[in-house]
Amino acid sequence: MRPLASLTAFALGALLSLPAAFAQLNSDQKIDNADAAAMKQLAQTSLAEIESGKLAAAKAQSPDVKQFGQKVAADHAKMLEDLRRLAKAKGVALPDALSLRDLVEKKKLERRSGAEFDRFYMQEMVKEIENDLKETQDLAAKAKDPDFRAAAAQANSRIREHLQLAQRIARGAAAGATSSIPVTPSTPVTPGTPPSGAEINPKIDFTK
Repeated sequence: MRPLASLTAFALGALLSLPAAFAQLNSDQKIDNADAAAMKQLAQTSLAEIESGKLAAAKAQSPDVKQFGQKVAADHAKMLEDLRRLAKAKGVALPDALSLRDLVEKKKLERRSGAEFDRFYMQEMVKEIENDLKETQDLAAKAKDPDFRAAAAQANSRIREHLQLAQRIARGAAAGATSSIPVTPSTPVTPGTPPSGAEINPKIDFTK
C-alpha cells in the first residue's frame, strides 16, 4: 500500500481508448521532462496497487474485499502493460519494481489480518482514490503531450466507478460485514504478469 503523499494518480487505472495511430508514434513525438516524470510515477503507482491488491485478494476476510483487491491488481496489471507501450513510443523508461517507500507500506499491510486488514485496506483505498480523482483532473489539465493528456482525462470515469465501489465495500468492512456488495472479479495475476486479455493491441480500450 503506497502512502497517500506518493500518489500522483490512480489515473493509470484508466488509460482509455488511445487511437490506433498511437502505435506509430516516432521519436520526434517524445514528451517533455514533466510529462515523463508523471508517467513514471503513474507506473510506480500501478506497481504498488498490483501488490496491495494481491495481498487483499489473499488475506482479506470479506469476499467483497478479496474480489476488490483481485480486480485492482488485474486492472492495474493490464493498464501498466499498456502504459509501457505508450512510454516506449514516447521514449520514456518506466520503473519495474516497487520503490523503497512502497515496500515499507507493503510490510505494514502484511502485518494486518482478518477484519483489521479489511478495514485498513478499504479505508486507505477510499482515501487514495479520492486523492487520485483530483490528481487525475489536474494531470489532464497540465499535461502537454496530447496522448498522455487524453489518457488522464479519460481516466476520471473509471476512477469514479472504483471510488463508488470502494466506498460501499469500506462501509461493510467497517461494520464487520463478510459479504454484501457484488464485485465483478478479474483474472488473478502474478507479480509482473498482466492478466489474460491484457495483451497490447493497436486500439487500447480500458473501458471494457
